[in-house]
Amino acid sequence: MYSPVNNYFKERIELNTPLTSWNRVLDGIVLLDHGISPYKGDIVHETPLVLALFYSIKQVSSRFIPLMFVVLDTVIGCLLYKVAQFNAIVLLEDQKRRQSSFAKNVGPILMSESGLGSTPFLTATVYLLNPYTIGSCVAQSTIIFTNLGLALSLYGALKGNCLLATLGVACAAYHSLYPIMLLVPVTLILLKIMQDYSIIHTLKIVLLCLLWTSALLGLSYSLFNSIDFIKASYGFILTVPDLTPNIGLFWYFFTEMFEHFRVFFLWVFQINAFFYCIPMTVRFREHPSFLACILLHVICVMKSYPSFGDAAVPIALIMMWRHLFPYMRNAFLIMCMLVFSTFLAPVFWYLWIYAGSANANFFYAITLVYSTAQVCRHINYYLKQAANHTSNFTCSGGNSNEMESS
Repeated sequence: MYSPVNNYFKERIELNTPLTSWNRVLDGIVLLDHGISPYKGDIVHETPLVLALFYSIKQVSSRFIPLMFVVLDTVIGCLLYKVAQFNAIVLLEDQKRRQSSFAKNVGPILMSESGLGSTPFLTATVYLLNPYTIGSCVAQSTIIFTNLGLALSLYGALKGNCLLATLGVACAAYHSLYPIMLLVPVTLILLKIMQDYSIIHTLKIVLLCLLWTSALLGLSYSLFNSIDFIKASYGFILTVPDLTPNIGLFWYFFTEMFEHFRVFFLWVFQINAFFYCIPMTVRFREHPSFLACILLHVICVMKSYPSFGDAAVPIALIMMWRHLFPYMRNAFLIMCMLVFSTFLAPVFWYLWIYAGSANANFFYAITLVYSTAQVCRHINYYLKQAANHTSNFTCSGGNSNEMESS
């Protein structure tokens, strides 16, 4: 954090976006120092509460800021440890409750306490030692606040705490907008944990989330006595005016697109990002924690300004279903795609921008490899969950051959 590599990582477009860049936060702090609203121009797109937090810390000592990112990442790792722990308990209880309907010969694929004992530690380790996590932390990308909200929401939901769960969803949505989709799986988890599927209880959870969101927006308004931040942050996310290259899918399409088609395809792209919540909820309504993981993968690929830091939490959450890894296919291919895209992205960026020996297609091609790897991983976990569901619930009189055909 205190080495020269810190400055290099702050410039990497794979780790920073106009929404999460630390340099943009510094611009906002300078504008505040001069008594100018940071949302008057088109430079700062950070949310007011995060900007005010760093402004306050900088008044004390700027050397505490890198340490703060390390502490927050450690907190997220601890929360994911507890999330995996609670999820293992839920999975085991669910398996025990429905074991009488399982086929006779499914013993080898059933979960056990000993098998899931190391899952929490593995989940936290994969997050904390993930190069995407470390790179984002060193770059001081503010995506860390979105990840904190996501981890807090899942922790609160699996613990059965409505206040914490809805606060986490509200914080993540307040910072990045797209995580509002997480309200669906969080609500389903809370209903499942509390064994209360009534409409009143559902409305209570949704209302709590709306109240938290309103409180955050109201507090943001009170800081600047203006709603300019809404257009500068959420309007910026939805309208995608800045086409600075990133690892997402938006920038290249809208750079090449005729202006009179822009509004139509903007609606198509944004609806596409949110639409998957509907079919996934229908399919995995009985597995809400798995649904949350899948939706986080969708957000990684479909959001307008993604970065490597967006993938840190969903990659760690995958470890909670390590007992389903035998169902996974093409794991080596997907891993190679992720490694190649991670290392070749800065190479192709250099060839395009600095060496002049490549063009935008080179860099966009590697972003397609990254997105394809995310989608393939998403499909793999979808299929293995479906396979586990099918084989477990084969009729109780079924033999091993019937189970295999299932």
